[in-house]
Amino acid sequence: MDNPDICVLLNGWGGLGGTGIIECMRRNPDRRKVRVVCADASPKPVLSIKADGFFILPRGDHPSYMDSLVDLCQREGVDVMLPGSGPEIVAISRHLARIRSEGMAATVDEYDRIRPLMDKAEAYRALQDEDYTPKFEHVADASSLLPAIHRMGYPEYPVCFKPSSYVASGGSRGFRVLRKSNDAMTPVVSSDEIDYGSVSRMSETKKRLDLLVMEYLPGREFSTYTLSNHGKMVYCVPNLRECMVGPRTFEASTMPADDKITNICKSIVEKFGLSYNTNIQLKESVDGKLKLVEINPRMGGSIALPAAAGINLPYMAVKMALGEPVPQNLKQARIRMIRYVSELFVEV
Repeated sequence: MDNPDICVLLNGWGGLGGTGIIECMRRNPDRRKVRVVCADASPKPVLSIKADGFFILPRGDHPSYMDSLVDLCQREGVDVMLPGSGPEIVAISRHLARIRSEGMAATVDEYDRIRPLMDKAEAYRALQDEDYTPKFEHVADASSLLPAIHRMGYPEYPVCFKPSSYVASGGSRGFRVLRKSNDAMTPVVSSDEIDYGSVSRMSETKKRLDLLVMEYLPGREFSTYTLSNHGKMVYCVPNLRECMVGPRTFEASTMPADDKITNICKSIVEKFGLSYNTNIQLKESVDGKLKLVEINPRMGGSIALPAAAGINLPYMAVKMALGEPVPQNLKQARIRMIRYVSELFVEV
């Protein structure tokens, strides 16, 4: 049988993109029957309805996580795990040998490969000679925060900062923008904004910090989805993020092939020897140059968009994890994704 039925586990995908990934599995180009089960640390009614099964697991950083995960996968006959949160990515990458010994696979690299990406400052330092790396400083203690912000150009230019720890930031948690115009007495337009007084109080706490202070990038933002195999990029699908609500994409469009974006992503994939799905976010600087924002060693929340355009990257990562060949040179359509809010009513 060329394409036997399989079961995949989406663990840590309780956010906006989880249902889209379920559809990527079910609407796969091989017309293969894929049973999709989901797990999270808290109830997710939408996933409970959309998936073929939903289960509660401890957080990925809990001591009992791996035992609970393996037990669940054995009971449900899971073939491939698709982790979606930082703690789970770290836990699974550290225990790939155990997972493989149980006859299962996961769409995540060994920990030694992704370890530099778990510390954003370390990843930026590894890429600091590249033109696409923004200006940045790593701030390890509170007393260094204000000097770093001023060296980055404040108050003449806005600056931003975020946790350096990938696990702590969850991709976007803790991101803040500091502008001269931000005032504690005036409501700001976004929860991402912060005023200078609040930053000053942070600098006086005498606490140890772990922040990446960066130049502010005001231009267009691109969320790029790659599929790679041990540092060799197989696909690179850039999307233009057109409407954002906080860190979440509500409108986006696929783009034609872009050599600049492709070359940046190829450089990053090769530098870290990455495999499977990687979400690389880029943004334009004040002078229109593409700069790196994030490297997520996982699927991004809008990966259903390239799948709808003809390149089903989540399913191809599953095939790769199973040792199956993936199709080459697929063409993508130009389409636009529009998300909208709809109500779901469940008994309590």
